[in-house]
Amino acid sequence: MAKGYVDQLLNTLPAEVRRPIMAAFQYVQDNWRLGDGARASNAQWYKFAVTSDAVSGTEFSILHGQGQTPSKLIPVVDLTSIGSQLVPLTVTRAADNQRVYLSSSSTSAAMTVYLEF
Repeated sequence: MAKGYVDQLLNTLPAEVRRPIMAAFQYVQDNWRLGDGARASNAQWYKFAVTSDAVSGTEFSILHGQGQTPSKLIPVVDLTSIGSQLVPLTVTRAADNQRVYLSSSSTSAAMTVYLEF
């Protein structure tokens, strides 16, 4: 969401209300981060360290245990980890409320991914 759009919506409020609300929105928009924790700092994204199977094209799964089905998998490159990489991933079956099912042509590849719920 563009800052100008938020400002436009908030401009209809009285100045004494508008200023602190606008400052809060600007802070969130300017400081959105994934962070380093198990959950992203500002999103409903959960971080997982994953290793692809040792055999190319073989299904492996991510046990997320969230009790709900994720809608997205977002791979990231951890710039603090030597050898961190993005690898090709294929969804082998639909995710469920406990696991995500994938395969990769890259073997034994360590990666970091976030799942969005």
